[in-house]
Amino acid sequence: MIDCVKKICFDMIGEMTFSDTVLGVVESDCPLSVRVSDKIILREEHMILSRNVSDFIFEVTVNPMFPEDISNEEDFKKRKKYAVYNRLKKGEKVILAKAEGGQIYFIIDRAV
Repeated sequence: MIDCVKKICFDMIGEMTFSDTVLGVVESDCPLSVRVSDKIILREEHMILSRNVSDFIFEVTVNPMFPEDISNEEDFKKRKKYAVYNRLKKGEKVILAKAEGGQIYFIIDRAV
């Protein structure tokens, strides 16, 4: 009985496809679409973007009096927000991780 269950488990695992990395090319940047093969073009709803390939805003404290403690009110007044424009552009090559089943792709970074 145990051997039968083991065989079934090993057969199931053998048939499963785990995540894989693939290369793609940005077909359009608005709305975002990425070509991963001759037949497959991903739309925005099938992708998750990393911070490496998207715009974002971050805050920094400029010249804190005590760098180890930036929690005082004066340091908060010195905080500045900066925008990083890192959005993908048409023609760029990207590295993607494909989830099991290929329904969702995670764009890791640009391929150089």
